[in-house]
Parts: sequence; C-alpha cells; structure tokens
Amino acid sequence: MKVLIVEDERVSQMSLIRMLNACYPDIEVVGTTRTVKDTLDYFRSDEPVPDLIFMDVELQDGNCFDIFRHINITSNVVLVTAYNKYAIEAFKVGCIDYILKPIDPQALCRSVERCRKNMNVVSSAGLLSTFNQYMTNNPVSVSGKVKKRFIIKLGDNFVLVPTSDIAYFYTEDNASYIVTKDGVQYIINFSLDEIITQIDVLEFFRISRNCIISLSEIKGVSKIKGGRLKVVTDFEPKCEMTVSRARVDDFLAWLA
Repeated sequence: MKVLIVEDERVSQMSLIRMLNACYPDIEVVGTTRTVKDTLDYFRSDEPVPDLIFMDVELQDGNCFDIFRHINITSNVVLVTAYNKYAIEAFKVGCIDYILKPIDPQALCRSVERCRKNMNVVSSAGLLSTFNQYMTNNPVSVSGKVKKRFIIKLGDNFVLVPTSDIAYFYTEDNASYIVTKDGVQYIINFSLDEIITQIDVLEFFRISRNCIISLSEIKGVSKIKGGRLKVVTDFEPKCEMTVSRARVDDFLAWLA
C-alpha cells in the first residue's frame, strides 16, 4: 500500500514514518508534503497516486480543506489533528478516519486496517459539502462554546480581558499574545490553534498561521503581490496583517 504524508512538522513526519515502518513493512511511503501548495504540486505531477493519505488539518499555508477545494482526491484519507476542533465525526465520508495527536499506535493501526478492509475512495465533494454545512450550522465555534474572557496572570495578580475588547491575537518567537483595542499587549498560554477553537468565528478570522484578527478592527483590504491581501486597520499592528493566499477566498466570504 502506497502512503502519502501531508504534515508541516518534520518531527511529526518522521515519527509517523517510523511507526508505519515498524508496524507495516509492506507500506511504502511514496512522499511527504508540508503545505497546501506542495500537496497540490504532488498530485499535479507524475508522482505515484497513494492508496492512503495521512493529512494534517493545519498546514503552513492554510488547512487541508483548501486542497480538496482545488483537486479531486481519489485516495483514502485519514485526517490528523492536535485538536478535535473540526468535529471530525462529521467528515466521515467514505473511508475517512481521524487520529488525534500525539498519534497513538493503536489508533494508527485502526486507521490502516480500516482502509485495508474498505478501500473506497474519499468523496472530495462530499467532504467539502459536509464541512461547509457543519460550519454553517455551527458558526460561533467548532466546539460549540465561545470564550467570553481570557484570564491573564501578571505576577501574583490576574487580569480579566473580555474577548470583545481584543483587537487581535498573534504569535512571535513561539509565544502567543493578545492585543486589546486599547493597544495593551498580554502574553498568553494558548496557541492560536487552541484560541481559534474557543472564540466566535463570526467575529474573528485567522488570516495566517501567526495572526487572528477581530472583524471590528478591519477597516478595509487591499491586494498585494502573490495573490495575498493586506488588512487595513486604524492601528499600527505588532505583526504582519496579511491574509495568506490559501485563505483569501474564505476570508472574503467571511467578510461578506
């Protein structure tokens, strides 16, 4: 069985390859990709079509659903994610399975055996339809809960920051920050992956891997090189306010 690994973290790639090699000597890893673009390039090339794809949800330049929007995948797909934020049970179309990180060997074996016994191909259209329908019916957050405030520890004290007061979240040097509408910055103990599952996705959008912005702070957008968008604000941001190319369509749809 031929396997493609779509994963932006090199350590996670190697770990999955080692686990597959240890459990399934007959499996051939025919390639690894780290981005939406790399994956699209793979499928548009003469590289072998995999029987099974292990696909991380969050990639360097977007999420895996951007891949399905551009090409028709005819392989079995196992989604891999650090958080159960995409309600993956809703995406079980055909032979799709999911594994939570860190990958448990038993979960890996379950997915491989499930695909061996049922080598139906994934329906790309079905996956996207289910994903879009789920997001329409559950717009506030994938988990169904919306965080009203963040508790910030400052020495021996705690500060309550209402979510409605937040202009944007960003990461820098492996640290995450909140910046309020008054320009006050706080460091927080959440990754952006965690934050986006807890906040109102009608009011906030993740424009890149490093920034989530509040709708109330967007004054306009302008096109820049590479098919990206520049977000116009009334403040001087502490991070780059650029919508990655892979997220432009979703961003414009969110604004509409």
